[in-house]
Order: sequence, then C-alpha cells, then structure tokens
Amino acid sequence: MESGQWIQELCLFITASIACAIGLQTNLFIVGVSVIDRLKRRPLTPADLLITAIATSRILFQFMTLLDLFWITFNGVGSATFAIPSAMIVSSSAYSNIWLSVLQSVFYSLKISNFHNILFLCLKKIILQRVLGLAIMFVVMSICYALADILTFVMTSPNNSTQDGGTNHMVQFIRYRVFLLWNVLPFLFYVVSCSALLGSLCRHMYRMRREDNVTVHLDTYYKTIKFTVASFCCFALYVSFNMFGNFLLSFPALLLVGNCFLMLHSLYLIYMTPQLRAQVIKILNVMTRAATRNFGVHD
Repeated sequence: MESGQWIQELCLFITASIACAIGLQTNLFIVGVSVIDRLKRRPLTPADLLITAIATSRILFQFMTLLDLFWITFNGVGSATFAIPSAMIVSSSAYSNIWLSVLQSVFYSLKISNFHNILFLCLKKIILQRVLGLAIMFVVMSICYALADILTFVMTSPNNSTQDGGTNHMVQFIRYRVFLLWNVLPFLFYVVSCSALLGSLCRHMYRMRREDNVTVHLDTYYKTIKFTVASFCCFALYVSFNMFGNFLLSFPALLLVGNCFLMLHSLYLIYMTPQLRAQVIKILNVMTRAATRNFGVHD
C-alpha cells in the first residue's frame, strides 16, 4: 500500500471511530435518561418510548460497526464465526432504526395533524394506542428480514456447492428485489407521513394568518416544521446510504457516513426534546461549577 493511500485510510479509520464513539455516547445518554426516569417511577410517554427504542437500535448498530471497524482493520477479513453474527446484529439494528423512525414520523403526523375524515381518525386511534406493540413488531420484522437475508447470502455464495448456478441467480434476483422493497417501502411511508404533517401545519398557519389571530404564537409551528424537514433529510440520506453505500464507498468511509447521519439526528433529537435538553444543560452546569472550583483552588 502506498504511503498516501495508507495515510488516507488511517484518517478515515480515526474519523469513523470518533463518529461511532460520539454517536454511541449520545444514544447511551438518551437511553440513560429514560432508564433513570423509569427507575424514579416517572411515566414515559409514547414519544419517549419511541425515542428510547430508536436510540437503543442505534447503540447496537454503532457498537457493532465500531467493533467491525477495529476487527477488519487489525485482523483483515474476519472468520464466519464473527462475520455472520456481526452482520446479523448490524442489519437487524439498522432496519429496526429505519422502521422505528417511520413509526415515529407516523406517530407525530397523527398526533399533530388536524384532519377530520373517518379514515384518519380511526388510524389515529389505532396507532396512538398501540405504539409499544407496533415498535416491538417492527423490531421482530427487522430481525426476521436480517436473518433471511443473511441465510440467503450464505446459500448463494460461491463457496456453497449445493446450489446450481441457475438457482443461485434466481435467489439473488429475488433477494435484491426484496432488499429494494425493504428500503423503498419505509421511505414511502415516511414521505406520506411528513407530507401530511407539513400540509396540516401549513394549512393551519395560513388560516391563523388570514384571520389575523395574533394571540397565538407561530414559533411552535416553525419548530415542528424544521424538526420534520431535518428528520426527513437525515432519514432520506440514511436510506440512500443503506441502499447504495456498499457500491460507492470503502468500508471505513461507509461507517463514517452512516454513523454521521445517526449521530446528527440523535443530537437533534436531544436538542428538540425538552427533557433531554434540560438534562444536558444540568450536566453542563455541574461540569462548569466543578471546573470553576478546580481553577479557583489552583489559583
């Protein structure tokens, strides 16, 4: 390996490791706040449960990708004993994150939107009352898909002599089509839910402005719109990376890009969630007071 390429790979390795570590700590903080609240017997809202579930799936993904990064960097191509369980955890946690993010988007859309047709109201009642069950269902679906995908990959690998070439091509064709569907379908759900939410908010804001209703502030609406747009951008980029990243990027660059999207969205979730933001401010205040006391003692 040339020295320039070696330096580039080293920089990518260090940057990807830092991104994984920061994302891991961020999501551990989110889960830790929820666990502490639960231990204090404070009730968790469905929104809190969704954020905690998303953070948990990202913890598994970021931990295993960080482990993969170190393993492949220092040991080369891993053995099947490590590679298959690792791929299973990474794939299931990645798709759990995708589907849970879709559920979060649908939840916010149904909760905030003010449509009054019968279908919307029935869907709102069903989903808002079954958030935990739906989250568990999506996680189980993601695990089943990851298991089926990995088993199919092993069966159609060149080292497997039990399958003929025609059967392998047919199975691979079906596998790729299911892979595309498993990425495009949640993206479409996300687009529909975001469009419904943004349409409802913009329509309500237009009515308020037309009626010159100055008693109601629009800051909350603007914050919700910014959160929805930012979340959609992160989700769209992450799904695109999940579909095409293997063909465009090297392994360290793949981990860097994927973990950056998750890290940025998790940080934005903390910023937009009052309870999490309050805990961050409290920690920063404690650290500031401790640093001030230490500097005062040294002076």
